[in-house]
Amino acid sequence: MKRADKRFSRSGSLKQLVIISLCLIAIAFGIWKLFAYQQDSTAADYELLMTIPPEEIISIQKNRSESWQDYLALQQAVKIFTKTGKGKVEERGEIEEALKALQVQLDRNTDFKNLDWGIVPKDIKKIAGQIRKILDQYPVYQPGRYEFPLPRSCYYEDTFGADREGGRRTHQGTDLFDIKGTKIFNVCSGTVEKLGWNRLGGERVGIRGEDGNYYYYAHLDEINPQLWVGKKISKGELIGTMGNTGDAITTPDHLHFGIELPNGEWLNPYPFLKVWEFHKFELTGE
Repeated sequence: MKRADKRFSRSGSLKQLVIISLCLIAIAFGIWKLFAYQQDSTAADYELLMTIPPEEIISIQKNRSESWQDYLALQQAVKIFTKTGKGKVEERGEIEEALKALQVQLDRNTDFKNLDWGIVPKDIKKIAGQIRKILDQYPVYQPGRYEFPLPRSCYYEDTFGADREGGRRTHQGTDLFDIKGTKIFNVCSGTVEKLGWNRLGGERVGIRGEDGNYYYYAHLDEINPQLWVGKKISKGELIGTMGNTGDAITTPDHLHFGIELPNGEWLNPYPFLKVWEFHKFELTGE
């Protein structure tokens, strides 16, 4: 009888262990799914931010410095809605008048969440709300939050995604050209994650920003000797100097600047750089 009780006890314990294990697996899977969803959502939000032409952001920030996010969200929502082809042609005149009324409300400093949208299509209101939320959640265009990495304006183009090595890889960043020895500054506060020589990047520094993104500075001539892996680094702190080390040895001196999301997806830095450049040299008058 005692042996039977022991077998029953072992069997019950085993079942409990299996149930607990399955519960832990289910919880872990749920956490993983939530994390993956958040990563995908972050990537989609940044993709939306990158579709906004930097010149439009700059224009609004010049003229509507106090509530530029509100004006920009409304402007971009109308553009997106128009591209969808929704809305009857005969209603467009009325919609335009309603949009003008919204502009007047913003001019009178009405808070975005208190706007009277009138007959403006619900889709426009919804899109504008989403963009407005994203602009707050990811302040990459907020004046003063990020630093242009060079001490002066320079030449650079939007070459993100261009073929490299005969198409075997693509360009995952933006190249900023200036003379050898030009100082390179950190674009946002964070922690030094990688430092030193890399076959492609040459002398390079990788910063894990406080926003979670990875900021990559490559082809440096020299790295700031006061940096080390794990060190906290502030926005505007010296990264190193411009060069053409690594696989850039046959090209003019330049900084290869890249931004990688936590999920491993590389962003196009060009629109961000254009706005940061404006903030540093025109908006603040440096």
